[in-house]
This record gives sequence, C-alpha cells and structure tokens, in this order.
Amino acid sequence: MDSIKLNQAKIFIATDIKRELALAKASQSLWKKTILKALGIPPGGGNFLTALCLLSYTEFAGRVLNNDFSDSNSRTNFDSFFSSIGSGYKAFNESHNVYKTFRCGLAHEYYVKESCVIAITSTQEGIGIRWDGQRYYIILDAYYNDFMKKLSEL
Repeated sequence: MDSIKLNQAKIFIATDIKRELALAKASQSLWKKTILKALGIPPGGGNFLTALCLLSYTEFAGRVLNNDFSDSNSRTNFDSFFSSIGSGYKAFNESHNVYKTFRCGLAHEYYVKESCVIAITSTQEGIGIRWDGQRYYIILDAYYNDFMKKLSEL
C-alpha cells in the first residue's frame, strides 16, 4: 500500500468513527436530539457499528504495520497492531483472546462472544477494551483515540 492510499484510508477511518461518536454524544443532549430527529436522523450513534469498524480497522492496520496483505494472517496482523497500541493493550491481549472474542464475534456472529457493554465514553481512565472480572467493556472513544495515535505513526 502506498502512502497516498494509506493516507486516504486514515481519512476514511477517522471520518467514519468521528461521525458515529459525534452522533452518539449529540444524542445525549435533548435539544441536539430534537434537531437530529427533525433532520430525520435517528438519535444515537452506532455503538455496535463503531466497535465492529474499529476492530476491523485494527486488523487492516496490522496488515499495514506488517506489510502483509495476504488472507492467511488475519489474526497475526490483528494481534500485532492491537498489541502495538500500548502496553495496556499488549497485556490485555496476552490474557484475553481479543481477536476471537471481539473481532470475530462482532464480524461473524453479530455479538461479542462474552458478556460485553459497548459504551461511547467512560468516566474511568483506562484502555479502550476492559474486563472487570464479570464482563467486558469496549469504550469507543478511548479505543479510537489510542488506535488513531498509533495509526498516525504508520
């Protein structure tokens, strides 16, 4: 992939995710929700859609990181990029099967394979995918920010 195509992909990724996050956050305000409804836009952001996209984009970014665009190394590419996002992500990936539970669950079965909350934001600091001992959490704005920081380095 040349730099022009990669930069275009980065723009598409940022635009897709920022739009969904903005719609979700706008829907938390009564007057913004009213405006969205008046425009014929259903309130809320696509939490599931955003999570699915981010996890698919993680695999794509791993392909770029590893310069491997074959069809046979999807998990390797996903794990490479996910773990490169930061030490918290690497440690989480070592103790949880992120690719199977989240990426494959959302992409192939339309749900995370374990009990999971997909949230736009969180009041707690931490990485964008978490485990509290009882259920998983995908915190979309945290994952997006960490993901984009690493993607910008490619």
